[in-house]
Amino acid sequence: MTPITIAELVVRGAQQLAAAGVDSPDFDTSSLLASTLNIELNKIPLVRNEPVTPTAERLFTQRLKRRMKREPLQYVLGEIEFYGLPFKCDKRAMVPRPETETLVAAARDAIRTLEVRPVIADLGTGTGIIAVALACALPNARVYATDVSAEALALARENVQRQGLAARVTLLPPGQYLEPLDSSGVAGEVEVVVANPPYVETAQLDQLQPEISQFEPRIALDGGGDGLDFYRHLLPQCSALPRLCLLVLEVGQGQAEAVASIIRRQFPSGQLQVIPDLAHIERVVLAII
Repeated sequence: MTPITIAELVVRGAQQLAAAGVDSPDFDTSSLLASTLNIELNKIPLVRNEPVTPTAERLFTQRLKRRMKREPLQYVLGEIEFYGLPFKCDKRAMVPRPETETLVAAARDAIRTLEVRPVIADLGTGTGIIAVALACALPNARVYATDVSAEALALARENVQRQGLAARVTLLPPGQYLEPLDSSGVAGEVEVVVANPPYVETAQLDQLQPEISQFEPRIALDGGGDGLDFYRHLLPQCSALPRLCLLVLEVGQGQAEAVASIIRRQFPSGQLQVIPDLAHIERVVLAII
């Protein structure tokens, strides 16, 4: 029996993913194949006529079926690149989005300008991408990472250890808002608060793509009736942080002004800036306190 080739699997996979309603069937199929064959994605066209072993074909088929059920590609692959770094990614936390790199870059630049030490609190760390990316970008930084989910914290710990940052990134016990900082006795150290919180309106959750609505943790997405619950609870608490000098918050589309208004009420003298992402959507609200 003649072995199936990479090209044949690409065609078969793309057809099946397209029929399942996946938005990017060709890219996803090639990504699954590259991962299965342990080669770089851009090498797929160069080896398209190469045969695939039965073992590799079975593994690819298993992964393809998961993607056909609309499980996020990143969960199927088990990994994602963010800020130029590899991260483990699975159902324990929300899939990191490219626009969150805007938050990391804004926080990095502001911290460098302020010339603080700094001690950073990453609230709702999820996979740990923000905490890890900032620790890598700011070698003098000390980061405390929190999350309400113990499972997400376990995943974040794996990513912190993967980058060799356990000495500078501390995962605190699970809890909401500033409670983990308070209970651990470190709230008084914090100079910078960063967060990519849940900001999807509750009524919109079931209208999202199946990859999100059926697979990602709802607790990481649901921002309440208008998507602003997290900000309303967090910002009054932040006003009690004695050393706070910088807030950097990711927001949903159309939410920037509302979040800025909440910040102004708590920090009337704060200097506010709204920063767009690469799609020109107002994505980050930054406040120098």
